Amino acid sequence: MRFRFCGDLEAPSWVVHEITTLSEISSVRLKLLVKQVLNHMLHGSMDYAKVVKFTTPKDSESDPSLTKGALAAVHFVLASAAKYDIDEDTLAKEIEQLGLPRENAQAILRPYRESKTALRAKFTADTFAVQRAKTISCSKIPPSESAAEASYRLNLQLEQDGGNSRDVQINLSSDQLAILLHEMEQVRALMDSLESSSPLRQRSRDYVPTPSAGPS
Repeated sequence: MRFRFCGDLEAPSWVVHEITTLSEISSVRLKLLVKQVLNHMLHGSMDYAKVVKFTTPKDSESDPSLTKGALAAVHFVLASAAKYDIDEDTLAKEIEQLGLPRENAQAILRPYRESKTALRAKFTADTFAVQRAKTISCSKIPPSESAAEASYRLNLQLEQDGGNSRDVQINLSSDQLAILLHEMEQVRALMDSLESSSPLRQRSRDYVPTPSAGPS
């Protein structure tokens, strides 16, 4: 099943798995967790002690993997929904289809509605601040004992001020790579459509040179 908040792709398998974790958190705690994630996305700060409390079942010890999984899932839902400009009703329907109880879905929706405009503005500002990549390469990492599925490593060499460069490596799952490629195709199609509709391009197409007068 394809979801609009995932860019009209299937939801990544790890997100589907983590929805189970979010389903076991009370709606009140989930709403507070969402607010912490949004604060981190918009302002770069988070009270991790509270996050651990929100994601730890009562009478249980904290589990770092559980906390990180819940954080990643909430971040993905919020960031993807804002990026694709998904309305509340559609987002509610789709995350419920993934198995999230209605009351927990509502715990995500209100903070999302209140922060959607700010998130989109932040994403736009960050996009224009991205450094130009001098070189890009991708290599496949085969499965291992610690990872049942193959993954991919994206290697970037970014330009910096003063002519220097910085190497960045990003590890991606198969699902994440598929989403990245899909989004790049969408951007390329958008750029092509904007270029074809440019007034300068239209004028250049309509321009017919006037033959110059020859010697009399």
